Parts: sequence; structure tokens; C-alpha cells
Amino acid sequence: AQQQFCLAYQPIVDLQTQRIVGMEALVRWNHPRRGCIPPLEFIKLAEDTNAIVPLGAWILKTACAQLAAWQRGRPADNALTITVNVSPLQLQHHTFADDVRSALVTTGLPPSSLILEITESALVDDTPENLGLFTELKALGIRLAIDDFGTGYSSLSYLQRFPFDILKIDKSFVDGVAGGGTDIAFARTIIALGTMLNLRVLAEGIEHQNQL
Repeated sequence: AQQQFCLAYQPIVDLQTQRIVGMEALVRWNHPRRGCIPPLEFIKLAEDTNAIVPLGAWILKTACAQLAAWQRGRPADNALTITVNVSPLQLQHHTFADDVRSALVTTGLPPSSLILEITESALVDDTPENLGLFTELKALGIRLAIDDFGTGYSSLSYLQRFPFDILKIDKSFVDGVAGGGTDIAFARTIIALGTMLNLRVLAEGIEHQNQL
């Protein structure tokens, strides 16, 4: 209500062409006394107080509006995507699908430009309701990404049952991939798995040439 939240945008780069193909929206809290507070310090609080539902709806609509503005004047064959993280509590809320639909309609962003990123922990409850929600979201024309793959409750059944489009290699693996060992083995395994399942694979947090 006091407009203390803002979004930062992390570029998503095609490693073959080196072109920016999209952004991930990352929320920040500009506190009047404490300055910029990172999400690790306030997302859990937002979830505990259920403020994550209206906050998540605001993030979604703001990110879609920003990308729609950036897209104006860009050629159709050079469209960007926007990725928005989704809390498990948002998925459980009965208005979530409507919030997504409303954000797209209000901002005029094509559904194909929106990617919703869902953590593995949100998939522990492998329920018909979750499957129904993901199917409904996919019917809107958006894409779904599974975040933090390999760090939590990894199960191949998630990839078999749920209509994901993108696998994301967690930053914890990317950090050590240049040094070889198990990190590079895990990264290669996830890439191979994504390739076999015809999923796009994203590596999170590439920061230097050796990782690239």
C-alpha cells in the first residue's frame, strides 16, 4: 500500500547467440529506514502472514506490464519473455489462475511471453488439484518452469505428470561447475535429462567465463 516494493530484472541469455531472450522479475523491498531488503529476508514473512497472495499478484501484473512496454516496437520474431516466481501458497489460493489471466488481459502481454517458475517444494503435494491448475495455466498459453531442480524433492514423476516446459539448474551447481567434480556431473545430467524430454534448460547465476 505504501509502494515500497519494486522489481529488478535479471537477463536470460541464449548461450549460443549471446543474445538476451528474456528476463526474470525479482522483487525487492525498499524499506524507508533499512534500505533495500532482499527477498530471502521477507518472502517467508510474507508467506507466514499470507501477504504473499496480494504481493504475488502485484509482482505478476507489474512484470507483465513492464515487458509489454519493452516489447512495443520490437520485431515479432525478436520477442522477449518474462519469468515470474510463484510461491506454493499462491498456487493453493483459489484466485491464482484468475490473477494470471487478469495480468495478461490488463497489460496486453501475449501469454507466450510469460513463464511461471515453480519450486520443487510446491510439487510435494502431487494432487489432482495441482495437475488441474497447471493444465488450466497451460491452456492460457503460458509456459511453466521448474526451479531449483536437483536440490530438494527431485522426482522424475514431476516431469512425467506435470506439463513443464523448462528445467532450471540451481545456482548451487552452477557455482562449482567450473571446478569439475560432482557439480559438473549434476549439471550435465540435468541438461541431458532436459534434452531427452524436449525441455528447455536454464542455468542460474552464470557469472564468469569458466562457468559459461
